Amino acid sequence: MSDSFTFAVDEENIRLDQFLVKKLTDVSRSKIQLAIKSGQVLVDGEKLKSSAILKGVENVEGELLVEVQDDIIAEDIPLNILYEDDDLAIINKISGMVVHPGSGNYSGTLVNALVFHFQSLSGLNDSRPGIVHRLDKDTSGVIVIAKNDKSHQHLSRQFAERKVKKVYKAIAWGGVPEEGEIEGLIGRHPANRKAFKMVNNLGRKSLTTFMVEEHLSPLSFVTLHPKTGRTHQIRVHLKSIGHPILADEMYGGGKKMIKSFHVKYTQLLNRLFKNMNRVALHAEKLEVTHPTTGKKMRFQAPIPDDMVNALNLLRNAQ
Repeated sequence: MSDSFTFAVDEENIRLDQFLVKKLTDVSRSKIQLAIKSGQVLVDGEKLKSSAILKGVENVEGELLVEVQDDIIAEDIPLNILYEDDDLAIINKISGMVVHPGSGNYSGTLVNALVFHFQSLSGLNDSRPGIVHRLDKDTSGVIVIAKNDKSHQHLSRQFAERKVKKVYKAIAWGGVPEEGEIEGLIGRHPANRKAFKMVNNLGRKSLTTFMVEEHLSPLSFVTLHPKTGRTHQIRVHLKSIGHPILADEMYGGGKKMIKSFHVKYTQLLNRLFKNMNRVALHAEKLEVTHPTTGKKMRFQAPIPDDMVNALNLLRNAQ
């Protein structure tokens, strides 16, 4: 699991890492420095070094891994490995799998499976070996794994500098506009610490572009290109324009939406929910630069059966 934070700097001439040590009293200095180095901490939206001197007027935001048990149990959980070499592996993660151990999830995670299947994984974060980025539990699709520390640093830098290209597919409620972009600040939801929302200040910059593939009344099949990588970004963005993702209870896309549409759709939507019992979001494509060869590498995970079945159900009802 991870924990996000946002602080207004209230002290002059203090190092960035020293400031965070004072604010995050339960986090070690070495862990804070690692988070800064890997681009998980931003000062006014910019990545700085641990030694950067703050002036007392900045906003510091970031995300830190919550400590978990030291010993990770290797578990023989099947993995769909799309690609593998000495530096990285590409996994097609199934929906329902948590990426790394955290509070309440010490087994059955992707990390438990990785430790079993791979002899070598990066060790920059002891509690989540190999993990460079995340997908939500419900989200299926492509995720890249680092097999050594050098690759981890190289890949993390690509994500921090927004050089990784990502393509997602989603089934969203209503008639989504043909194309567009959603931009703004994302911050913690004041009433639900597990959720996020668009905010006016003290949030993290976010940008997603989108294009509708099919209008399948009363839903839409959408391709999305997140240009930033905020937690729940696509889910928050689609909710913000009034088109939450199908079956996304946290962001207003659950069964209660059925009542928002004409009664003629009720039977269809009830059938849809029997088939689609998770957030209808899939990480379809990922493009990264190989950390050793420098070559662009593109990977694709086919749309999973539950989403395909949902789309066919909608198509047949048009």
